[in-house]
Amino acid sequence: PLSSSTLAAPGPRIVVPESEARAILSVWTAQLDSNAAIITTLDLSCRSWTVPALLVLEPALLRIAPTVTHLKLDDVIASLPTADGFATLGFFNRIFAPEAAPHVTRVNLSDNALGTRSLDVIPNLLENAPRLCHLSLHNCGMSLEVAAQLSVRLGGGDDSAESTSTDADADANAANAGGIAGQLQSLYLGRNQMGPEGAASFGRLLSRCRSLRHLSYAGSRALGPGTRALLDGLVTMAATCPDGLTGLIELDFDDCSFGTGADGAADALGPLCDLLRSSPHLAKLVLKDGGLGPGAGGFDLLVAALVAGACPLRYLDVGCLDLGEEDGAAALAAYIGQHLTDTLVELHLETNLIEDGGLATLLPVLAKCTKLTVLNLTENGLEEEGYQALADTRIPNLRKLLMKENDEEDVADEVKDAIRDMYPVVLMADDDEEDATAGAADVDDEDDAGDGEETPAAGGAADDALAGAMGG
Repeated sequence: PLSSSTLAAPGPRIVVPESEARAILSVWTAQLDSNAAIITTLDLSCRSWTVPALLVLEPALLRIAPTVTHLKLDDVIASLPTADGFATLGFFNRIFAPEAAPHVTRVNLSDNALGTRSLDVIPNLLENAPRLCHLSLHNCGMSLEVAAQLSVRLGGGDDSAESTSTDADADANAANAGGIAGQLQSLYLGRNQMGPEGAASFGRLLSRCRSLRHLSYAGSRALGPGTRALLDGLVTMAATCPDGLTGLIELDFDDCSFGTGADGAADALGPLCDLLRSSPHLAKLVLKDGGLGPGAGGFDLLVAALVAGACPLRYLDVGCLDLGEEDGAAALAAYIGQHLTDTLVELHLETNLIEDGGLATLLPVLAKCTKLTVLNLTENGLEEEGYQALADTRIPNLRKLLMKENDEEDVADEVKDAIRDMYPVVLMADDDEEDATAGAADVDDEDDAGDGEETPAAGGAADDALAGAMGG
């Protein structure tokens, strides 16, 4: 049998001229005529395409439409006038209509400006795609109005309807009434402008996404009420799953707001904990800047839920939660030591006031984490004792250590050099960030070998493990 392959048009981030499109068509035609592989992925990402240039490519696009499953159309209308952008999106909508491209399962439209008029142009890439189950709309500038309309189109029900009913049977019946919500496995909605009202619309959609595995709502301004609406929807969804257990693998709630759990009627921490207790496959959890309060506080409730759910975390981001040097650091160390030493790949702890004492509590545990490759200790008030402890404690497979914005003025150069010598990539206050970033990319490239999955807004070594958990 023929292997699967990609049709791509790499090049600079410009508006592609027709002359280059003709050269691309020539290369594509030779590739297709060779019959070496079945084209399952089209990658036109990060280049701007006008309709005249796309019309040049149309013969090849029509040839691959029957077999394509993955459309990488992220950032394809940048710098185009509004009308031209609509025309470009409309072109893709025509070429990959369900009757021509019936096998599309994955669509990436991230980094394209999408308003309510845009949704009217691309129904075949959204609600009309019969097998669509992976959808990325990261950084599309979507407003709350777009969120409301998109949720309805995908099967989330009308905004006027009550979406997060605790009646699981009623919600299951609603999910079967129409839309593709029930088949969605990945939904990436980060870095939009949707506010709490937009989050409420997506909460209605999420209540019907029984097949969901990956969700990102990072940086979309959910605030407290919106975060609560999202989680109420997910908890309702969990109740419709077999045995009340979700198949969730990834949850990215960066910059959402959970509260401390003190206000059970309004805080999102309660439903978050309910969801974690129902998610035994969860491998990635991002709660950065989630407002759990200083010290252990709400973090204790969070840890108890993770333990109860037996979540096999590989990637944990609890940055900017003010865990502190004592209770928070101790709670995290105990949790990792008892439950994650064999699974944890990435740990992000930036801006948590851990200081030297908290690091002393954590390091003996982290040294036992045999798969840990990325550790982020940025802005934690680390001083001489903390740096010396890092120099004295080797984490066996660590490859990237991030520790900028700490108090290293009085740390001896030989101590810093000793830390740098321990790991391939170390980023301290006086290191060149571009060089370190380049080194980090090299490390990640090694991890990405053979990984065909796409995890927007994720990043780092743990994503490979997540892709494996998806099953390809």
